[in-house]
Amino acid sequence: MRSPRWAAAGTAVAIVTLAFLFGQSWRPGPVGEHGQLQAAADDAPLDYTTQIRPFFEKYCFDCHSGEFADEGLAFDEYKNVAAILSDRKRWEKVYDLVRVGAMPPADMEQPSDEERQKIVDWLDHTLFFVDCEAGPDPGRVTIRRLNRNEYNNTIRDLVGVDFEPANDFPSDDVGYGFDNIGDVLSLPPLLLEKYLDAAEQVADKAIVTPESIQIQHKVIAADFQTEGAVHDGRRGTKSLVSRGTVSSEVEFPASGDYIVRIVAGADQAGDEPAKMAARVGEENEKVFEIKEHRKPGEYELKVHVSAGKHRVSASFINDYYNPDAEDGRKDRNLFVRSFEIEGPFGLPDDLPESHRRLIVVRPGADVSFEEAARQNLAKLLPRAFRQPVTDQEIDDYAKFVQLAVDQEQSFERGMQIALQAALVSPRFLFRVEHDERPNDPGAVHSVSDFELASRLSYFLWSSMPDDELLELARQGVLHRRDVITKQVDRMMADPRSSALIENFASQWLGLRKLTTDDVSPDPDLFPEFDEQLRRDMWKETEMFFASVVREDRPLIELLDGRYTFVNGRLAELYGIPDVKGDEFQRVSLDGLPRAGLLTQPSILTLTSYPRRTSPVIRGDWVLANLLGDEPPDPPPLVPGLEETQESNPDLPLRKQLEIHRQDPGCASCHKLMDDIGFGLENFDPIGRWREKEGKFEVDSSGVLPTGETFEGPIELITILRNRREEFCRCFTEKLLTFALGRGLEFYDRCAVDTIMGESAQQDYRFSAVLKAIVTSEPFLMRRGEAPPAEDPPASEQTAAE
Repeated sequence: MRSPRWAAAGTAVAIVTLAFLFGQSWRPGPVGEHGQLQAAADDAPLDYTTQIRPFFEKYCFDCHSGEFADEGLAFDEYKNVAAILSDRKRWEKVYDLVRVGAMPPADMEQPSDEERQKIVDWLDHTLFFVDCEAGPDPGRVTIRRLNRNEYNNTIRDLVGVDFEPANDFPSDDVGYGFDNIGDVLSLPPLLLEKYLDAAEQVADKAIVTPESIQIQHKVIAADFQTEGAVHDGRRGTKSLVSRGTVSSEVEFPASGDYIVRIVAGADQAGDEPAKMAARVGEENEKVFEIKEHRKPGEYELKVHVSAGKHRVSASFINDYYNPDAEDGRKDRNLFVRSFEIEGPFGLPDDLPESHRRLIVVRPGADVSFEEAARQNLAKLLPRAFRQPVTDQEIDDYAKFVQLAVDQEQSFERGMQIALQAALVSPRFLFRVEHDERPNDPGAVHSVSDFELASRLSYFLWSSMPDDELLELARQGVLHRRDVITKQVDRMMADPRSSALIENFASQWLGLRKLTTDDVSPDPDLFPEFDEQLRRDMWKETEMFFASVVREDRPLIELLDGRYTFVNGRLAELYGIPDVKGDEFQRVSLDGLPRAGLLTQPSILTLTSYPRRTSPVIRGDWVLANLLGDEPPDPPPLVPGLEETQESNPDLPLRKQLEIHRQDPGCASCHKLMDDIGFGLENFDPIGRWREKEGKFEVDSSGVLPTGETFEGPIELITILRNRREEFCRCFTEKLLTFALGRGLEFYDRCAVDTIMGESAQQDYRFSAVLKAIVTSEPFLMRRGEAPPAEDPPASEQTAAE
């Protein structure tokens, strides 16, 4: 099957735009076996030198030639097709600008519709045509580090600590709309420092060492709490002259065995020595006889206590006073100088789950320190590196443990150091995939089962593979279609799959922008908009997307679902009665002019300016995020809307936009964007319904280039719903980009066609798209890539056309 760009990309909107520009009647091409639009492929493209280059010479060379060419684009340097294909990305932009009529500029000589169409068709074929029967080209994913979400989730699943160290990392770069794209995930020096700090913090929290929890705490007499007959004594003591108690609240860091030392002495009198009742908490009590006279000594109480605060106390329990004593010892008193608490000795009883997970074997009579370390690391390292490790690698990390023991540190401290070393290893920080022939673009091969396990887990969970995935990889069966699709069902039923909903949906729909200064409705105009409402908007859209995922609904419900999720604040925004409080609940939208994502306040807010709505931004958002036809950047020297507004301040926004797009350089893109945006004009900048914009009645009607008309958002959504295949293709391309961690290329069109065909058979349900992606060639395979070379200038390239 041959797949040109329009067919493969499914951008019927682009075809509609061209139909408008060139006065042609648009009609779909023949429908192929997968249901996508098929555009006829020209097997005999026009000759570049004699039939195409003259167009650029006539209409483009004035500005784009020679040493000082505008934008650094010199058409005269491209002598043949090979030169153009060597600079494909730049020529894709040329294609976009020419096809929408944005180039040549409006004040320059314009080609006829027929001339423009010929160039558009030729560029489309040259840049995007791919023969789907010529063998797979799965592309190549750049080695990439874990992003912040992936790092946090991997730490959670690897060591089991409730800690998110990556929150302190620098923000991840974004490419193609997502923050997991290998080509843009840079590694600045600051991040290297953060990795070192994070590894140390994680190790400290995950593994308990005797050194880290043992205390030597001293409480002096001046800090005692007192009860009964207690007075300040000599030489920094408290004197208990009758029945009394001195005490202190002490924090015991962990459950275990402690020694409590009490420095005390006595004034002796009577026929028995002074007695002191020492106590820790309510149960640990011991009575000491203080036999020395006025000479302080140390009295030790060995106790086993739980972690937390406990009261340490000493009480005088056998007071005696006889003023007529013949030996002159008339008064028996107790004086206490200090409490000293030391411990716990050894490891505590209540070790955290993370510790028990990482240290399964401890050294003992039958197990050496080195062997205990090896056994623990043999379990840790394959999980940390997400692939098998050799005995030598285990030995290398075990040396860190032995080194600590040799320096008289504990075995647990040595395991902490080994864990830190693993967490700063490139094999942990990066997702590495291997090629036997990395510099050969023709070396297409399946990724290993362990690499596939990581692809699957980081796609669905944004985290490392679990034990079941790693075991299937070890068995070498994960590539089997029945096995991997069964794993998709299992993994999507796991709570960790919420990461797919949060990370993919929030970036695809642009929800993360809600938390930035770019989305800041004017507080004077919209005082009800605060941080809580901002979070509520995000949560509503996330819950709506999650409902389609969890209930395995057809994707089209994202466009026309007549329900949503609101709490009291959002219900007030919607005008829905009887919903109060912070709790979200599912509500029907029947009878309301709302449906799907497009009418949710989150989307309407992030596509508005602080003081007014923007039909242009809203229309552009629909094209780019829902229909996969993002308009090109505006050409240079096109006047902004602000100039039109200044000249026509008393006109409604719709009329101002109509005047603005009378400029030929604006009209081509704005016609489609603006009319879609007009359909949402009944919603103000924070998503409330309105009938007027200031003193003007809102006109939410529109006419698309196809001749389709609509009145208001529901009729617009109905028209968009009829573009189901374009929407599902756009969604598929976005999700495939997220799954692969790279931008899609022209050669991915065949894979997208196949995914579309398979999911169409199940009404484009979410699970069908997921399973078609994870069984697609780009997901299961990779290839080598020629190393970058210093190419000669385009003008010197002599490759045949």
